[in-house]
Amino acid sequence: MIRRRFRLAALLSAFLVVAISLGCVAIAGGSRSSAAQTAVRTATSSPAGHVPAPGSTGPGGASGRPAIPANGRLYFGVSSSVATLPAFESAAGIERPAILGGYIGGTDDVSTVLDDVDDLPSTAPMVSWGVDFTGGKVVSGAWDSYLYRQARAVAAFGRPVFLRLDWEMNATWYGLWGDGYVSPADYVAAWQHVWEVFQDAGAGNAAFVWSPNTGRFSSLAASAWYPGDRYVDWVGIDTYPSADNEATVLAGADGLDVLAAFSQQHDKPVMLAEWAPTAPQPDRRGVFDLVFSWADQHPATVKALVYFNYPTQGRDHLLVDFPVGASALRSLVKQHGGRLLYTVGAARAAGGTNG
Repeated sequence: MIRRRFRLAALLSAFLVVAISLGCVAIAGGSRSSAAQTAVRTATSSPAGHVPAPGSTGPGGASGRPAIPANGRLYFGVSSSVATLPAFESAAGIERPAILGGYIGGTDDVSTVLDDVDDLPSTAPMVSWGVDFTGGKVVSGAWDSYLYRQARAVAAFGRPVFLRLDWEMNATWYGLWGDGYVSPADYVAAWQHVWEVFQDAGAGNAAFVWSPNTGRFSSLAASAWYPGDRYVDWVGIDTYPSADNEATVLAGADGLDVLAAFSQQHDKPVMLAEWAPTAPQPDRRGVFDLVFSWADQHPATVKALVYFNYPTQGRDHLLVDFPVGASALRSLVKQHGGRLLYTVGAARAAGGTNG
């Protein structure tokens, strides 16, 4: 098993500890606290620098976006620090994940996450990127210098990248982009601007993942925040099932089944972008059975499962701390055999598949 650089592991671990100290927002609908999980920092000033002229491009070498798996097949991935990744791999019974996710704030460099897969050539990074969408700053162009730098870094990376921008926007716990802080119209406009910057910079290897949370948190459906088919490559879904919310998670307002149907209507592959059991809730296999059963019921739509392997604000999601659940996951991984993919290739053309 490959061991990655532990200097980065130490930095990311320290980063998460700082985030945990920021405080917890009470949650509903099967999610978890916000600031502790994300390590997103509040942006306080616009980055300085020259804004590239329209039509300029970043460094060459960008491959295609991540290929979409064939029906019935799934990328199996994890969001994790590099320090806890080996323990996750062992507990899950896998050699490597297809997707390795990490979190950055709206003034951080995407290279923080991209570097984590340097030694994993078949693994695609997923950058969960919390950008400040308040006040019209993005649409005004005030952040363009910073955004172009990130887009060019992605293009120069030269491999498929998942870019999960401002997730769980339909919930109320993210003050820089969530419901109650940014209107759906302003969210959509800012998202589209970021997408346009990435296209202009030649970052065609980035797949944009729009990722609401399961559950209804206001009178608005999650679809109100949908940026539009042109601007979204994957629909991600975040959910944290427990014994007392499984029915709601599956079939409630903006539940898994509803969001899967929405994705199918828009011809978008689905990624379960965050999921895990949550301690101190009991260690049980029900969460794992629910997730894999749901994926099996939607073979033409659900194409990736990405486990959330972090401890946050007294809510532990580390797989190694759920021996019953980990045993169930190993069994499910074995049962699904060749249906689970651990290599992310680049799509050769629109609609291209992998496996």
